Amino acid sequence: MTLVALSGAIMVVTACKKSKELTLSAPTVNTWWAVNVSQTWATLEGAVNANNQTTIVTFEYDTNTIYGHSIKAIPDTIDGNKNVDVVANLTGLTPATKYHFRVIAVNSGGTINGKDTTFTTAGTASSVIVFNPNLTYGSLSDIDGNVYKTIQIGNQTWMAENLKTTRFNDGTAIPLVKDGVAWTELSTPAYCWYTNDSVSYGAMYNWFTVNTGTLCPAGWHIPSDTEWATLSTYLGGDTIAGNQLKETGITHWQSPNTGAANGSGFTAIPGGYRGNDGTFNGIRKDGYLWSSSENSSIDAIYRVLYYDSGNAVSGNSDKKDGFNVRCMKDGAR
Repeated sequence: MTLVALSGAIMVVTACKKSKELTLSAPTVNTWWAVNVSQTWATLEGAVNANNQTTIVTFEYDTNTIYGHSIKAIPDTIDGNKNVDVVANLTGLTPATKYHFRVIAVNSGGTINGKDTTFTTAGTASSVIVFNPNLTYGSLSDIDGNVYKTIQIGNQTWMAENLKTTRFNDGTAIPLVKDGVAWTELSTPAYCWYTNDSVSYGAMYNWFTVNTGTLCPAGWHIPSDTEWATLSTYLGGDTIAGNQLKETGITHWQSPNTGAANGSGFTAIPGGYRGNDGTFNGIRKDGYLWSSSENSSIDAIYRVLYYDSGNAVSGNSDKKDGFNVRCMKDGAR
């Protein structure tokens, strides 16, 4: 083989080798929006495609585009070649403040910053519940000294606010459990606040707390599923009762708060829930309220209201879940 021919062969082999080299692709990033925004917390949402490279994902945030704070995304590490939704739960924010945030994704192909997106936390006025001004409310105090409005609906009298006591009515303290892993292992009474931040939505209790029979003030009790059904029937049935139960406006409820009229005065607000896995979800969107009725050794019955419908339906949920509570006066069923 001549030198020229050999040189050409080497060039062909080299070209073949180069064509087989893998090109490292940087991630594809989308910063979406913030949801469940209240006075001091918010959930950030986005999506990342790792483009077949192991990719680390975080959110950056602050009151300006310098982004002085960073938090791991959930999940914080992704692979594969499809869009993966990522979130981050922020706490300790300042009320009535505009925040900037973005998704940051890093892999062997490079670092990609998502677009700058903003949200504004609610002002202190969001703690003020909007009751029906055309109705007459009573009042009730719990053992902690919290004072609640009450309302008569048909033959029943209900609390018009979510319970927030930290003690049973005999004075015994209810254990406060903040840690998510510890929450998942409970088979005994406990309470918490949404994202462990005390707010106007009330406390969240697991069903073991409900089942003690001493959570409500003396002379009051957690309503049974039958008593919830009586309320729903009185207000027109499960598919529309929520309209007459929900607080009006979007101070606490996420827009559009469909059909909310609060004609009953019940003034339901959407406290979300804490799952049996210890995570929080649904604030400003869903209002979960325990009943005292057991469905099985594992689950119990609740009622739920939604930001986008007039439903007030029952369901079964793990007794380890954390829901809000409304008490009902003893006597009428």
